[in-house]
Formats: sequence, structure tokens, C-alpha cells
Amino acid sequence: MQKRDLAVVVLAAGKGTRMKSETAKVLHPLGGRPMLSHVLDRVAGLAPKRVVLVVGFQADAVRRLFSGEGIEFALQEQQLGTGHAVMQSESALAGFAGDVLILCGDMPLMKTETLQRLIEKHRADRAACTFLSLKTPEARDFGRVIRDAAGQVVRIVEHRDATPEEKTVDEYNSGVYCFQKEFLFKALCEITPENAQGEYYLTDTVQRLIQSGCSVEAVATPDDTEIFGINSLEDLKRAEALLATRS
Repeated sequence: MQKRDLAVVVLAAGKGTRMKSETAKVLHPLGGRPMLSHVLDRVAGLAPKRVVLVVGFQADAVRRLFSGEGIEFALQEQQLGTGHAVMQSESALAGFAGDVLILCGDMPLMKTETLQRLIEKHRADRAACTFLSLKTPEARDFGRVIRDAAGQVVRIVEHRDATPEEKTVDEYNSGVYCFQKEFLFKALCEITPENAQGEYYLTDTVQRLIQSGCSVEAVATPDDTEIFGINSLEDLKRAEALLATRS
């Protein structure tokens, strides 16, 4: 397997309106530490060459807490979607060549070994992009992974943009991706905010890459708690309980 450098981009710019708090979502305590600390711990186990934290709401507070840890920061001044958030990391990664792992700062239960498995498959397949998916019969409000008759990934459609038929699909996108850097930012330049939320979706890069003839693969996780994203105080309580079962 080809040895490539790894950079990690963690999306941590959102306010988290449903948290009903003036504290940035990723700074809410989980197990006595900011939830973002748990994400960065999992990332550290991958020994990345670069770590870029995309900040926005209460950016200064996030910088103060996490500066001096070998972390670089990119500012997302306007919240224009996940694709737009990743675009802000381009300058920070200007001198980097290799693979870029992207994950969210509000998913503190992700496991290092799952991320490593994603990266290893990505490199073994020499894919332009490999993402983590979850297959479950339980209805979720996540994006759906759309495949063709041969089982190949065609695109990811966000829940709000999915048709009734697409909402019957039982494979979901987790929001965790590994890209070859050169393909990532090229695809980001080609996406548009033509969707229900008027945002730049990172998911749209998948379809752009496939249309360009690039390989996109998916790795499934059987553990839905890993991709549990915290969006409310109730979610935070559930995450506390789940974290306690791991210790």
C-alpha cells in the first residue's frame, strides 16, 4: 500500500442552535471535557501530519482552548454548509500533499480504529474519495447513499432533498470522508448551493467526482453510536451514557 501523508480537517464552526446555549456546541462538556477534545483524541491516534480545525461561532474561545496542540485553524465566517466549511481549509493545506480526512467536531464517539479502517480502504482502492456509511433498517434523517444496479455508489442525497423513494434507502451517510487532496478541492470548486437549504454540501463532491470518472467507495460501520452527532442537550445526555459504557 502506498504510503501517503494524512491531514485531518475537523468541522467545528457551528453554533448548535438546538443546544439552547450561548456556548459553542463543540465546547459543551462531555465526560468532564469539551466534546471536541474527544474527537481530537481519536484523531491523534492516526498520527496525522496536519490537523486543521474549522472554527466559526466563538472562534476565539475554541482557539484559546486548543491552541498549542499542533492544531491549525481556519475561519468560516458565514455558515454556508459543510462544503463551504471545508473550502476554508484550502489555504491552510496549501503546502500539503496526501489524503485529507474530514469529520465533525460534534461526533465524539467515533473510534480511531474505524477511522484507520476507512483510511486503509481508501488507500488500498486508490479511491478519490472514501466515506463511512451506516446500513440500518431504522429510519434516520441522514443523507442516503444512492447506488446503481451494480451496487456502485452514484451519489449521496441529503434527507431534505431526497424523494419519497430515496428515503426508503437503508444506507446512510455518516459525514466522515477521506479524500485525495488534489481531488477534494477541485470537486469543491464545482459544487453549487442549488438545494433545499441553499448551502454548499460536501456530499455533492461525491457526485462530481463520479461524473468525472473518479472512484468513490464506502466503508460501512456496524456501530451506529460511532456516528452519533450531538445536536441537543438530550443528545448530550445520551452521549454521556454511551461514553460511560466504554470506560
